[in-house]
Amino acid sequence: MRNIFSEYLKNAPKMSKINYWDLPQSTCLELNSIPKNIKLRGKSLTVKKLLSNFGKNHKINKKISAIFFYRGIRKLPLKFPFSLDNINFVELYSLMASEGSNNTEFRLHVPEDFFHDMFINNLESLFSKNILTYLHQKQEKGFLRSTAPAIIRYFIPIQDHIPKIILLNKDYSKRYLQIAFESEGSPIHVGSKRYISLKRNIDITKIVENKLKYPEEKRIYAKQLEKDYPDLIKKILDNPPKLILGEHLLLKEYFKIDSNLNLECIRINKTSSGFGKITSRWALYIYADSINRFIDEINFIGAKKKALTQKMRMVIGNRKQYFSFELMKKISKKSLINSSDFVREMKKLGYVSPRAYISRYLKKGILKKTGRGKYLIVN
Repeated sequence: MRNIFSEYLKNAPKMSKINYWDLPQSTCLELNSIPKNIKLRGKSLTVKKLLSNFGKNHKINKKISAIFFYRGIRKLPLKFPFSLDNINFVELYSLMASEGSNNTEFRLHVPEDFFHDMFINNLESLFSKNILTYLHQKQEKGFLRSTAPAIIRYFIPIQDHIPKIILLNKDYSKRYLQIAFESEGSPIHVGSKRYISLKRNIDITKIVENKLKYPEEKRIYAKQLEKDYPDLIKKILDNPPKLILGEHLLLKEYFKIDSNLNLECIRINKTSSGFGKITSRWALYIYADSINRFIDEINFIGAKKKALTQKMRMVIGNRKQYFSFELMKKISKKSLINSSDFVREMKKLGYVSPRAYISRYLKKGILKKTGRGKYLIVN
């Protein structure tokens, strides 16, 4: 897992700040002082003109006082370089990566009011109160829609991978995951059955090359796909969404939370809008002991999902295979274990008949009796 995380890091965007040369070349900027060798009308210069005269010059960054947008008639005071190394960027990035629209605009359209508050508060913290003048909100299809100036998408560039600045910081990773799970995750609790899931889609149109003979708008689950197209499914399995892969790796890297990442289904859509003409859905699942660790380390944000995880905590769910054997190894001394110590620790966890595990492991040959109540861990 560590090697996979290192490989993911290599491909993650390195962005930690935005310079003027990171913006579209047609963007107009206001400078507080104009270099003498440039002749212009007014006080604004395009990124293209700055690059042609100065290239990528950090000194020019400090001369910029504002950015013009919307046909050059609106102005937003701004300092360059624009720093992304802060929790406001992390929150906004996670929210927009899950719920936002940022291809041609910078918009949030969700039912949760606290997400809209988060959207506005982080924009204000990143850009100053002046941004509030250009924010618009209205009801659309029963949900609130919050829209910021489209130019903002160049300052919060949403990419396939989680940015390196988040991946290398445990606190940033925690906040990123909290928002991601609140947005796209679900705590499931039915009787003694409990798990936490997170699902994401990815466009696989180019991978499958229209070779699939399935009806539109019908979910084709992984088992059926494997049966019908055994060679093609290998290509799909090699291309999970980079976002959910990063989330899977972060859970383990910083919080020791085990999770399963699986291809759930594919779907041929009527149009190419949204995630693409042919999409695959991937699901991340957290089970057993890792649920309690998730609740302790990350958890959800909203009251409704938090209340459900508190109920889940009360259930002694199925633990991963050989959990009791791992506990034996943990409390053993030089591979020797006292049965009374093992029984006491297991009963603390709610097990009724822990001695049954000792008998089971004796039969499997991974325990050997050395005396009364004394056992040696063989494997």
